[in-house]
Amino acid sequence: MHSDKYRAALGCLPPFLMFVLTVAFPLQAQAAESALVVGINGAPSVERAGKSEPLRQGAAVSVGDVIVTDAAAKVKLLLADDSVLAIGPRSRVALDAFVLAPGSRTVKLRVLAGRFKLAIAKFFGGASDYEVHTPTAVAGVRGTVLWGDTEIDAICALDGHIEVRATTGSGAAAQLAAGECVNQMAAGKTTPLKPSAADLAAYLKEVTLD
Repeated sequence: MHSDKYRAALGCLPPFLMFVLTVAFPLQAQAAESALVVGINGAPSVERAGKSEPLRQGAAVSVGDVIVTDAAAKVKLLLADDSVLAIGPRSRVALDAFVLAPGSRTVKLRVLAGRFKLAIAKFFGGASDYEVHTPTAVAGVRGTVLWGDTEIDAICALDGHIEVRATTGSGAAAQLAAGECVNQMAAGKTTPLKPSAADLAAYLKEVTLD
């Protein structure tokens, strides 16, 4: 159940590559090939089946793949539900689950290290279970935009609402509205964080492709 955006992304590719991707990435929801690389800076790589290989523009990303960026690389992924994931430098992000069915959506992303921005497409087909895991926290989200950075142990809601809970400790989950951030999840807390406009602009620049 890929959308017009996904079809448009395929349409911008060379005919041969479009044919290959259409065969490997059919226009219906799959648990495997569930994202398309639509932007790259530098030379990122993907780890799959115990091997590392260069990540190319137009490549399909499957459940179980780990996207890896060095200090000069960034990646932009279009997920099959129209969500957009931007991965900044010095990052490792895994797609752990992607199930898109007529009545439900389940997506699990794991940010092992680094920084990211995720714009989640609204889902009108039924229940939506979207989670982003970091080494210190779990963010539960629906249709919204969030940003995070494991180096400063922070997560922000840029649009909509998200729920963030630390993976250690017994504190209550934090409910974040647009413009609100938390950090210190490694200490079992969700401490409010108020970055300056300049700080926030710098954070976002880190995950924006040139």
